[in-house]
Amino acid sequence: IALGKLTLIAGDPGLGKSLVTADMAARVSTGGLWIDETESPQGSVFFISAEDDPEDTICPRLAAAEANLTRVRVHQGVSEIAPDGRPVLKTMALADDLPALIAEIRAIGDVRLIVIDPISAYLAGVDTHRNADVRAVLAMLGDAARETGAAVVAVTHLNKGQGAAKSRITGSIAFVAAARAAYLVAADSSNPDRRLFLPVKNNIGVDKTGHAFGI
Repeated sequence: IALGKLTLIAGDPGLGKSLVTADMAARVSTGGLWIDETESPQGSVFFISAEDDPEDTICPRLAAAEANLTRVRVHQGVSEIAPDGRPVLKTMALADDLPALIAEIRAIGDVRLIVIDPISAYLAGVDTHRNADVRAVLAMLGDAARETGAAVVAVTHLNKGQGAAKSRITGSIAFVAAARAAYLVAADSSNPDRRLFLPVKNNIGVDKTGHAFGI
C-alpha cells in the first residue's frame, strides 16, 4: 500500500474488507510490523466511513487490533449552516468537499493513512458509470494523496457480473484505472473461515501473489 497514492480494496459484502483496513490502521498508528516483518511508518489514521458506527464498530475493532486510538480520527461529516441557522453535519461529497478535507488532514499533521469506506457513499452528483466523471473525482483524490503524502485506501464492492475481477468492481472501469493498485478480498471456497487478499493490478509494485487470513 503506497504512501501518496490511491489504492482500492474491493470485494463482496461481509468478507472483511473493513476489518482489513482496521488491521492496517492499527499497524500504522503504532508503527508496528506488517505481515512480511517490515516496519510501518508511524502516523495518524483518518477514517471516512458511511456504513460503520464509530462507537460500537470502528473503535472496538481498532481496540481489538491494538491500535493507538489517540492517533485515529473518524470523520463525522462536513459542517454547514441549516436554513434555520443551526449548525448541522452533512455527508461529505468528494467533488465539493475535498479541499476542506485536505485542510483538516493537514491540520492533524502526521496522517499516513486515509480510509474511505465505501467510496460510493461520497460520490454525490457523480455518475459512477461515466468514465470522465469518475476520473475527474479520482484525479482530485489522487492529488490529495500526493499533497498530503498519505496512503488513500478506498473500499468498494463488486457487481454481479462475471469475468475478471477488475471488470467486476462496481461502477466505471475508471475506478481501477485511476487507482495505482487494487486488491480483492474473496472467500476461500475450500474453507469458509479463510479469506484471500489478492492483487488485481499494481502500477507501482511487483505484486504477483496474495495473502490468506482468517477472522
